[in-house]
Amino acid sequence: MAGEEGVPHDFRVLDRHQVWADGVERLYEQAKERQWDASRDIPWDAGRGVPEALEVALCTVLTWMVQQEFAAWYVPAKFVPRIHPAYLEPVLFLSTQVMDEARHVEVFTKRLFLNGVGFVGSYPATEASLQGLIQQEEFDKASFLLHVLGEGTFLDLFTFLRRVVPDEASRVILVRAHEDEARHVAYGTGRVRVQLQEDPSAIHRFVAALEERLNFARDVSGIPSQIQEALAVLAGGESRGRPFVRGVKEVAAFQKELQANRIQRLTGSGFPEAAARHISHLHAKASGNAM
Repeated sequence: MAGEEGVPHDFRVLDRHQVWADGVERLYEQAKERQWDASRDIPWDAGRGVPEALEVALCTVLTWMVQQEFAAWYVPAKFVPRIHPAYLEPVLFLSTQVMDEARHVEVFTKRLFLNGVGFVGSYPATEASLQGLIQQEEFDKASFLLHVLGEGTFLDLFTFLRRVVPDEASRVILVRAHEDEARHVAYGTGRVRVQLQEDPSAIHRFVAALEERLNFARDVSGIPSQIQEALAVLAGGESRGRPFVRGVKEVAAFQKELQANRIQRLTGSGFPEAAARHISHLHAKASGNAM
C-alpha cells in the first residue's frame, strides 16, 4: 500500500480478528485518563532506610523485571506501524502501552538506584527467552505471548510484590504498574477471544509460538532460582532463619497460584481446558521468568 506521495507502507496486519478486542476503545480512554508521572507521583522519600538484605532482594527482583519490561516496550512499538490504520483503536491503545512500558522501565530503574544499590545480577537465560518474543514477526502470536502469558504473569507478580515490598514508595509503584498491566492483559485476552471466535484453529498457532520459543530456553523452567530466593527474602522479611523458610513457602504457594491463574486466563479467553493446561506447561518451561 502506498501513501499519497508514493511512500510505501509495510502494513502486515490486515485482518480485523487478528488485532481487535471488544472494548478496546474504552481501554484506550482509560489509558489516557490514568497516565502517571514516575517523578511526581511516587513518594520517593518513603523508599529510603530499607534494611540492606531487603533492599538487595528488592533490587535483584527489579533488575530481572526491568529486563522483561524492555521486551514489553519493544514488542508493541515494533508492531504499531505494521497494523493497518483502519484499525485505529487498537493502534492507539498499543501506543499507550509503549508509553506505559517506558514509564515502568524508568520507575523501576529509579527505585533500583534510590538507595545506591543499582542493578543486581544478570539473567542470560531470561534474555534468551525474551529474544524469542522480540523476534516474533506475526502480531497475533506476539500479542498472545506478551499480553496474555507474559503480562498476565506480571499482573500476578505485581499483586504478590505489593504485599511483601519493604517500603511505601515501592508499593505505590506496584499499584500504579498493576493498573497499567491490567489494561494490557484485558486487551490481550479480548483480542484472543475475538480471534478464536473467528478462527478456532488459531489455537494451534499459539501452541506453535510457544514451541518455537522453547528453542531459546530449553534448559530453563520456572522463575530463576535467584529470583525465587529474593522473593522469599521479601516475603519472609529476613534472609535467614524461620522468616526466610516462611518466605520460601509463600513463594512456592505463589508459583502454584501463577499456574492456576494462567489456566483461568486462557480458558476465559476461549481455550478448552486441556489446551489451556498444555499451553501453561509450555509457557513455564519456555520462559524462565514471569514473561
